[in-house]
Amino acid sequence: MRNNQERMAMGVPTTDNNLQPNTQTPPEVTSKPLEFIVPTEIVTLPSKGQFYPEGHPLHGRETVEIKHMTTKEEDILTNQSFIKNGVAVDKLLQSVLVEPKMKVNDMLMCDKNALTVACRVYGYGPDYTTQFKCPACDETLKHEFDLNEVGHVDYETNVKEFDAAVDYDRGIIVFPIPRTKTTLELKVLKTDMTPKNRKEAKKAAFSITKQYRKMIHSVNGSTERAHIDKYIESMSALDSRYLRSAYPKIVPNVDFGCEFECESCGHEDTVEVPLSAEFFWPKS
Repeated sequence: MRNNQERMAMGVPTTDNNLQPNTQTPPEVTSKPLEFIVPTEIVTLPSKGQFYPEGHPLHGRETVEIKHMTTKEEDILTNQSFIKNGVAVDKLLQSVLVEPKMKVNDMLMCDKNALTVACRVYGYGPDYTTQFKCPACDETLKHEFDLNEVGHVDYETNVKEFDAAVDYDRGIIVFPIPRTKTTLELKVLKTDMTPKNRKEAKKAAFSITKQYRKMIHSVNGSTERAHIDKYIESMSALDSRYLRSAYPKIVPNVDFGCEFECESCGHEDTVEVPLSAEFFWPKS
């Protein structure tokens, strides 16, 4: 009897109704993979979505959401094939866009510029060190720019100063040239007007006509290609210079102006940040 009592005390169920044997199967223990959430930021678009046609994903959109850069994006930036073909930055921007329906190739250049600056700031910080030539003493030195100073062009104010007007329905800037009393309709471009490398810089003398063909939608109301080409070819240097100086001010864009103080001569000025290789490929 002692042995039986000992066995009952070690776990044999009793007749107490409050003590029922556990007949349930223990739950399976599974290990879930770790999930890492990449932070996102909201970026304001210089175009405010006003220059996109109806049906475009960015029509009427003032902001877009982007992810912070990760090692995935760094792999894109170091991909030699992308670098050689000049598509590394576009691939990067497409990768960080949260909404997949938005395509970088369908964006205006001004909005791509805004995304580019935001990616750089959130990826490597706002401090951008690169070689810069002082406009006063011509000394070339290393200078650290603060990208937090980069803003947007106040194109709506500038449009009024040039007696121009914006046709938002068509995404067109109506721009008068006073000297010859010519009225041009200008498009907001999807491609950059500045040379990106030495090879393009050598062709710059021949690219002004090409850029005007992209930029000018009509001349005095005529949209005929032959008429526009003839006007461009006969355009005076004075009018051409007036157009080139006005265009960056009357279209939406990023204002790359930052404060600069020369360590050599002490010259202080607001200068345009040079977009060199160090912008996305910092040496340190």
